[in-house]
Amino acid sequence: MHTLLLFALMFFVSVGSVFFAAKKMRGKGIVGKDINKRTKLFLPEATGIALLVPLWIGMAYIVAFENFSPVFMTLALAVTGYAIIGFLDDLKKKIRGSLSWKTRAVPVIAFSLVFAYLFTPNLWWTPLLAVFIGGLAALENTFAGLNGWEIGSGFIISCFVAVFLFNTQFFPLAIIISAMILGLLFWNFYPAKVFPGDSGTLLIGSAIACLTVLTENIFLMAMVFLFFLPHLIDFFALKILTNRKDLSQKKFFPYRLLDNGKLGLPNYSDKVERLDFAKMLVKLFGPMKEWQVVALIWVIVFLNCCFWFFAFKAVNALVF
Repeated sequence: MHTLLLFALMFFVSVGSVFFAAKKMRGKGIVGKDINKRTKLFLPEATGIALLVPLWIGMAYIVAFENFSPVFMTLALAVTGYAIIGFLDDLKKKIRGSLSWKTRAVPVIAFSLVFAYLFTPNLWWTPLLAVFIGGLAALENTFAGLNGWEIGSGFIISCFVAVFLFNTQFFPLAIIISAMILGLLFWNFYPAKVFPGDSGTLLIGSAIACLTVLTENIFLMAMVFLFFLPHLIDFFALKILTNRKDLSQKKFFPYRLLDNGKLGLPNYSDKVERLDFAKMLVKLFGPMKEWQVVALIWVIVFLNCCFWFFAFKAVNALVF
């Protein structure tokens, strides 16, 4: 009951925070077009920054009622840093385009290295753990493009991490992270009312990664890395191989909206096929409605997490 109340509290705080952030963004003209709809819908952007509110309220709750550890505060600070980097990128997109990858990479690397150094079980692991944190944050950021795609996938992964951490000191923090992601998904699932922006995706990816590193459990880190296998396929096996020069897919519309409302592969003028995870599914199964593509991706992410979760549980039982 205590866990359910904590989850519900953080969920409603997240829902409310995103609502007020969306009003603020719309009022400031920070909006983006939902390109996969027939009507011209412009939705508030960068609303993922609002997740910092439930994150810090959750930290206050842990300080007051749980077994607080100063390392939790370090996680909150690191995740806040990632969210601010994403938010600055979201704002700059509305002015003169995205921040350059170098501009984003320097602070991301710095946050990752410091956090990894503080919590690595062995000093030699620091670079590898820094890559793990920055990599998961980036992968969560690239696994995107359709209503609810990235936020729903992040929620599924965070829930599996929470289950793994049940009966540990990290479980309340895992519950807070899962609940706040669900609060954003409440507004972002099809048909979306908000866009999370880089501030939301970087926040979610870094929160999951930093929580994992915080446990100093290499076993858990390996499992969580494999939870992101669909994201890895999306970026390295599809985008890098078929669309290296336009990874953000800005030069061409990523989908073709058919008369029946389904999404199909675009007819590229140069006849070069450009794929990501969603377009791969459309290619395999034919045109689908946006929510159907996202639902299929969620099922794949869920099944992938199930496989690795139970595989690692079995290995852990045999070894330990």
